[in-house]
Amino acid sequence: MTLRRGATVLALAALLAATSAGAAGQQQELVIGLTVIKHGKQVLALVPVTINGKGPFTFALDTGASQSLMDSAVAKRLQVEKKGSAGKIAGVNAVKKAALVRVTSWRVGQVKLPPTTIVSTNLPFGNAWAGIQGLLGSDMLSGFDVVTIDYGKQQLRLHPRNP
Repeated sequence: MTLRRGATVLALAALLAATSAGAAGQQQELVIGLTVIKHGKQVLALVPVTINGKGPFTFALDTGASQSLMDSAVAKRLQVEKKGSAGKIAGVNAVKKAALVRVTSWRVGQVKLPPTTIVSTNLPFGNAWAGIQGLLGSDMLSGFDVVTIDYGKQQLRLHPRNP
């Protein structure tokens, strides 16, 4: 009876070790809280973005935007480094002048994002203190294997790439 228990304990220990080793090779899903705003048929998913330790700023999650963007008032408030002109950018209802700014330290929720250069322009309802202060676009979201927007649970779930 003791030998059988010993074999069972060893088998369970081996199974736990194998499970732990497999889990160590997998990346954890990263979860960020969303604020979902509905106005008629329009739906906005808003995420908190911290830049250079300041914020959080309210960025709209925009999977259709090829590049992330911050409102020019936020860029001025943060005194981010200008990297030149982005020329003119076209939105849904306007064409505007835009600048490029360098963001060296930023995160969405608690998830660190890589340093990058993003577009800065005047957003219709944005400012340095309230409103939509930027867009988090596919340039940042594409750095993850899977991006899940769960409107019901108000969560953005990111699955990091395996190394």
